[in-house]
Amino acid sequence: MLERIISTLALLAATTVAGADGIIVSQSIDKGDVPFEGKINFEIKLEWSGSQSAYRFSRPLAPTFDRLRTERFSSSVSSTGSAADEVTTKVFKYTLVPVSAGIGRIDPVTIDYVTWPDSVPGQLITEALAVNIASPVKAEVSEGIGPVVWIAAGVVLVIVVAGLIRLRARRPVEIVQTPAEVLLERLTDLKRQAASDLKEFQSGFSRLLTDYLASQYNVRLVEYTEDEIAIALTATDLTIQQKEQITAWLVKAHADKFMPVASSPGDTIRLESEIRQFFERI
Repeated sequence: MLERIISTLALLAATTVAGADGIIVSQSIDKGDVPFEGKINFEIKLEWSGSQSAYRFSRPLAPTFDRLRTERFSSSVSSTGSAADEVTTKVFKYTLVPVSAGIGRIDPVTIDYVTWPDSVPGQLITEALAVNIASPVKAEVSEGIGPVVWIAAGVVLVIVVAGLIRLRARRPVEIVQTPAEVLLERLTDLKRQAASDLKEFQSGFSRLLTDYLASQYNVRLVEYTEDEIAIALTATDLTIQQKEQITAWLVKAHADKFMPVASSPGDTIRLESEIRQFFERI
């Protein structure tokens, strides 16, 4: 009953007006009772005769609240009329939300200002306001049916999870390889097929390397000159040394495909080992 009386008085006094040195200050809240999950709009309005520059406010407002907190704040200033008939209105708006149930309080707010052009300081103080905050709404649970429903839901969940685990166990696992891993796997096959034939190895390696660049970096080569390859690799994240090595391999491999190559049996082995070490570290 006491809270209801306080709430009614708060709503009746929600708008208060005071004045000093030509400034009229008023404040208001849009409700005296608010649910715990609700919001309150709190507003402070200043009004004076004259231009917007007639008064300067030396520091921002610092209202304090009990059982409430600021969710949003905004301010605005506007004028109507002109010259001697000009009237200026400055508004501070706060959206407040409850933090606990009971009687919420908005403490008096001090407003410091300075007149212009004579720089005379002044001060306005609003009155305290109160609002009744309801208790949080508790989730309602149907008696009797509740436990049964929860047990049934738990059983269904266990069955579904068990089914998913069994289905996943039966499904073959798809292994996704990186472009570098694909190149290394195909490099092993190429080494076995080419044996000691360096020309055949270079022809196959040229395709492996261009496929890697297309898959990893979306680089598709048309020409195999050093300049063309360097331009194509510019946008990749390869280091300078890596770009130079790949360029050298591509130029030589492309040239070896179309020229007789005299090589020793160990050339293919050494080149394959060099390539493998490079892509295992990349």
